[in-house]
Amino acid sequence: MKRIYGHLLLAGIVTIGGMLMTSCDEVSLDDRYILNEDVKSERSILLEDFTGQNCVNCPEAHEVIEQLQEQFGADKVIAVSIHSGVFGISVSKTNFDKNVVGLMTDEGNKICNKYNINSFPMGVIDMGSPMVHSLWPSAVRSELQKETDLSIDLAVEYAADAKDSENGYYGTIKTKATISSSSDRAVNVQFWVIEDGIVAIQRSLSSVITDYVHNNVFRAQVFEDMSGKPLNIQAGISQEIEGEIANRWSDTEHWNVNNLSIVAIVSDGTGVLQAKEVKVIDNGEEPAEDPKEE
Repeated sequence: MKRIYGHLLLAGIVTIGGMLMTSCDEVSLDDRYILNEDVKSERSILLEDFTGQNCVNCPEAHEVIEQLQEQFGADKVIAVSIHSGVFGISVSKTNFDKNVVGLMTDEGNKICNKYNINSFPMGVIDMGSPMVHSLWPSAVRSELQKETDLSIDLAVEYAADAKDSENGYYGTIKTKATISSSSDRAVNVQFWVIEDGIVAIQRSLSSVITDYVHNNVFRAQVFEDMSGKPLNIQAGISQEIEGEIANRWSDTEHWNVNNLSIVAIVSDGTGVLQAKEVKVIDNGEEPAEDPKEE
């Protein structure tokens, strides 16, 4: 069994002009507690990017994400591209033999419907109100300036199936978040699986890009309830919550474990309180190409 633990003000304002008018227009809770009297943390924000492979304006929003992460850091701006809605291509349409890869999931559509989003691209920062991508830079900067006393330490373990230890197509992703705060809080904790480096079709304003590289793609949520698992935090006491999900390698989904990350989200009724992203396998290398079946 293999186990590995992974531990912009923009230069210019992005303009989209008339494009804004278009609709393109059983997991267990660990019982252990760790005393931590002085909790201080730097804030990270969650940017949910609602997108689709047939959305011609969406590549511009992807560029905004790259610029934001370059300026503030990918550890501070945690982006998740949720393929959904009328411009998404469902994973059920995938045919690897014909080079057709869909990235929209039922879970992603449920998240999209939660915000009543019907125009794309659209973004939600820390579970706030949906906004067009020209507003993301100022909103991200404002959200990052907010103070927080909540921190997440996230550990991820990948246990490959004993019969497939070489390729890593099959195995289990195990997550453990250690959460601390200097305030008593009732929160929810969710883990999302995201993937980088997926080569698949994407429409743009000028062309159909057959080898577009999709990053930050939402793949699945670990806990069935959309909000996640409830957790009562006591001030100064660290608490742990664990989850696990099987790596998917099927006729419709090929999760490349080398390109996967786990995003831990702690939220309450006001929105996201803190987020953290950790690679499933941190080998210090750029995302690998999707392995092919022999």
